[in-house]
Amino acid sequence: MFTILFILQNAGIESAMLENDKLWVVLVVVLVIWVMLAVLIFVVDRQITRIESSVKRFLDRERTAE
Repeated sequence: MFTILFILQNAGIESAMLENDKLWVVLVVVLVIWVMLAVLIFVVDRQITRIESSVKRFLDRERTAE
C-alpha cells in the first residue's frame, strides 16, 4: 500500500517537473556530470600511461647502465 502511494506521489512530481520544463534541466545536468566524469577518466588514464612509460624508460636506462 505504501509503495503505491509513493509511486502516485512521484508521478505528481514528475508531471509537475514536465510542465515546468524542470525535468529537462535535471536530465541535462546529469548528462553534463556523466560527460565530465568520462573526460576526467580519459585524462587521468592518459597521464597514468605517460607516467608508466617514463618509469619504464627510466628502468631500462638503469638496467643498461649496470
